[in-house]
Amino acid sequence: MYHHFNNFTYRLRPDQPTAESAYLPISANAHRRYFSRGTPLNVIVWNTFKGKRERYYDALTEHATSADLILLQEFRHDPQLEAAHSSLFAQRDADLAISFYTRPSQSAPTGVCTASTVRSLETQLVLSRYYEPVTRTPKMAICTSYPIDCDDCAPEQTLLVFNSHGINFRLRKPFLDQMRQFEDHLRHHHGPIILVGDFNTWERGRVRILEAITHRIGLHRIIFPNGIKAVSGHELDRVYVRGGQAQRQRVVANPAASDHSMLAFQFVIA
Repeated sequence: MYHHFNNFTYRLRPDQPTAESAYLPISANAHRRYFSRGTPLNVIVWNTFKGKRERYYDALTEHATSADLILLQEFRHDPQLEAAHSSLFAQRDADLAISFYTRPSQSAPTGVCTASTVRSLETQLVLSRYYEPVTRTPKMAICTSYPIDCDDCAPEQTLLVFNSHGINFRLRKPFLDQMRQFEDHLRHHHGPIILVGDFNTWERGRVRILEAITHRIGLHRIIFPNGIKAVSGHELDRVYVRGGQAQRQRVVANPAASDHSMLAFQFVIA
């Protein structure tokens, strides 16, 4: 009984890293030097529900094996899954922005993970200034730049990939503040952009805030087939792009793998 109570208490108030230790490089095995214009990039976006469901890893490997960019939210790097994750990331760079630890003693870091077959030029973490209530955990985002068509590129020749998880159990002010943080990181970039995530846009006001900010940056939303997790008709998982075209959009729903559907698409840099 004492053990179960401690586990319950820890889930309510899990440990979290300091801002300086929130970055965890999982893999540095990418061999490709840059992405190429005109060549489709295979991208998947998925809230993995901390990898807690039985078919999680089967679904991830099935759809991510051929992906150039793997953009995950609620990714848990559990010790029991490290070997499997290492296999998946064997030919990729993979970085995790830690929001909290799922287990005590800084075990099973959980957060937002970006993996790529191309070496990144720069990676920045974006920590929400407001925390979720009760758990007192922040939401994280990873902003990563990749070269296009050359090794040493000017900013307008880089692809900026922004992988995010929106603050959830708060009112609009904290959500607006986090979206403005995103805007601050994106608005100075002159090249192509892919902005993705579980934005927790579960009501109209949040949708309007996100749409206004993406419009100011010049991003347009990619429309997917039905099947994306939604609340009152508002989809939580979204993709916005600039400087290229999306094609072959698919939604992969598998309740045995996650409570969110996986979004898969190709992006062709103009």
